[in-house]
Amino acid sequence: MRLAHHEIVIALREPFVSNTGVTTEVRQRVVELAWGGLRGLGTARDADPDELDACAPALAGASPYGLRAALDALPAIGPAARSAVDMALHDLLGKATGRPLRHLLGLDGLPVPPTALSIGACPDDELARRGRALAHWPVLKLKLTPGDDGSRAGVLRSVYPGRIRVDGNGSWDRDQALRVAEELHRHDVELLEQPVAPGRLDDLRHVHERSPVPVFADEDCATADDVLRLRGHVDGVNIKLVTCGGLAEAHGMILLARACGLRTMLGCKVESALGVSAMAQLAPLADHLDLDGPVGLRDDPFTGIRVDDGTLALPTGPGIGAATLHPTPITWDKD
Repeated sequence: MRLAHHEIVIALREPFVSNTGVTTEVRQRVVELAWGGLRGLGTARDADPDELDACAPALAGASPYGLRAALDALPAIGPAARSAVDMALHDLLGKATGRPLRHLLGLDGLPVPPTALSIGACPDDELARRGRALAHWPVLKLKLTPGDDGSRAGVLRSVYPGRIRVDGNGSWDRDQALRVAEELHRHDVELLEQPVAPGRLDDLRHVHERSPVPVFADEDCATADDVLRLRGHVDGVNIKLVTCGGLAEAHGMILLARACGLRTMLGCKVESALGVSAMAQLAPLADHLDLDGPVGLRDDPFTGIRVDDGTLALPTGPGIGAATLHPTPITWDKD
C-alpha cells in the first residue's frame, strides 16, 4: 500500500464568523492510498504533513482487509492526520468489496436525520435576513459569542419557524451560561452546545443540571474516555472525525455514548464533501446531524454527499462514495 498527500485550498462564498475567528478559506490535506489498482481517499483540516509521511512505512505491507491491524500499526500521530489515513483505509475497504461503507456497517436503509445549517455571528438585521431566506430549512444552528446574552435567538425566531440550536463555543462562565439558557428557552431553542470553556466539567455539569435547554458537549468530547467522563454532565455529545481520529473511533464513541444514555450529534468543520461524505456513512446512528460543511464552499473539488435544504442524499458509490473533480497527478512506483 502506497501513501501520498497534498494540500487543497477552497474559498468560502462569504466569510464565516464564530467565537474562534473569521474563516474565508479552507485548507485541507488530502490523503491517497493506492492498493491493488484502487485508490482510497481521506482528508482532514490541520493534518500535519510530517505525521502523514511517518505513516507511509507502517502501511507499506498493509491491506484494507486488515483495516484494524493497519490502524494499530500507525505511529503516534495527532487526530487530524490519523483521521485522514483512517478515512482513506475505510474508503479502500469499501472499494475492495464494491460496497458503500454504511452497507458494511449494517446501516443501509436506516433513516437519516436532517442536518442543521450553521449561521455565523452577524448583525441582527443580517441574521433576520438569513433567517427569512432559510425558512425552508428544518434546522438552523446559531453561533453565539461571549458578548451575546441569548436574545439573538429571539431575532432568528421572529422570522424562522423551524428548529433552532445554539453553539456557544465555550463563551460563558456557568452563571452567564444559565442566564443565556433561560433566554434561549423563551425562544424554543432545542439544545445548547458547549456553553462553557472546555476542561471545566464541574461547570458544565452545573449548567446541565439547571438548564431548561438540553446541553451538549463539543470541544470537551474528543475521545471515548471523554464520553465516559461526560456521563451525568451533559445530555449529549458532538463527535467530529478530525478531533476523534477517524471513523473507527467515531463509530465506537457513538455506540458508547448510546450505552451511557447520551444523545449523539455528528459534526464537521467547514470542509469539502470528501470528509463529510465519510462522516455521513455513520449518520443513521445519530440523533442529530451538523453536516453542512460543504454548503458554504465556492468550488468544492469533490463530489459525494449532497445537502438539499437540510436533507442528506448519501453517496451511492463504494467506500465513502466521494470522488475528486480535479485529480492530482501522482507517480506511483507500484500499487
